[in-house]
Amino acid sequence: MERKILLEVFSGGIMSNFFKGLFRNKDVESADPERKFFNMVIYATLGSVVLMIVIALITFLVTIDSKELTMVPDMSGLDLANAVIDLQDRALYAEVQLRYSSNMSDKGTVLGQDPKQGTLVKAGTRVLLKVSKGASVEKLEDYTGWGLIELENHLKSLVTSYGPLLKLNKPYIYIYDESTPGTVLEQKPLPGTEITILTDLSIIVSKGPEGSLTPVRDYEGTSWQRALQLAISDSFPFTFSSRAAKRGEVPGMVINQSPTAESEVPADTVRQIFITEPVEIEQGYIFGILEKDLPIYPVKVPVEVKSITPGGIESTLAKLYHAGGLLTIPYIVSDGSTITISINGDEKIREVVRSLSIE
Repeated sequence: MERKILLEVFSGGIMSNFFKGLFRNKDVESADPERKFFNMVIYATLGSVVLMIVIALITFLVTIDSKELTMVPDMSGLDLANAVIDLQDRALYAEVQLRYSSNMSDKGTVLGQDPKQGTLVKAGTRVLLKVSKGASVEKLEDYTGWGLIELENHLKSLVTSYGPLLKLNKPYIYIYDESTPGTVLEQKPLPGTEITILTDLSIIVSKGPEGSLTPVRDYEGTSWQRALQLAISDSFPFTFSSRAAKRGEVPGMVINQSPTAESEVPADTVRQIFITEPVEIEQGYIFGILEKDLPIYPVKVPVEVKSITPGGIESTLAKLYHAGGLLTIPYIVSDGSTITISINGDEKIREVVRSLSIE
């Protein structure tokens, strides 16, 4: 009778199998009542221990798997201490990431968070708080003696985690000076000034010596390719124009120039170079002179002229500094090539050149 009661109590799952196995032992069926009772007590005790262990294990697993969900609050604008307390009240943990901001008064304030406001997460989740270190403090460099183009390119790269700190104040102030044209002579604010927000930088730039004269190179008798190289290296304004060679003239050569060789002229005087058109050109190629009017710049800017063949092969035709106005570059390229003009690194002009001959 007692065996039947115990089997009914532990009739399912592990316990049922456990006790059924025990009671199959013929020793349990001994006729000795005391021995039988003793065995029952032992088995019941062992069964209770096993049952408690199973229940405890199941309870532990269920507790781990069923953490309470909570909603992430909006931390933006709170000071760090209050933000941490608010998270702890919701059984969440704070992870702090410091960064600069554009406002000195933001120091210690939460600027952003991850996960975002309103996200449902389990208790114990870490929330990343992006906290302001205050405004970045930089000391202004000494830019006197720098070239204007060099300075402009430098400031483009001078950024903090939230943006640029310096902006050139335009138009620039130009004065005559013995230094090279485009040289920075003065600046305001002065070098060493601490800056924490976007600041206007005013500069005074050299126009070069007033009334200075420069000698004109002799280009006559050189090939048009050599004349182009010399004109670019001299860094004076120049133009090219061409015509068909007459009897006694060599095609593809400089036949005249203005001003004349060895004369002395102001540095901004345009050197006009006249050439004869080349005739021995490889089949599938064309000769021409690129003529484009560029915007006028306060100082010379880097200009690069490239050609791209119909097959995609790229080559440089000319690299020079140019103050704007008429740009003329003679070339020989594959028929149907694309010619591009980039100013200060940015492509501004693109056109396809083709032969004008009608077959």
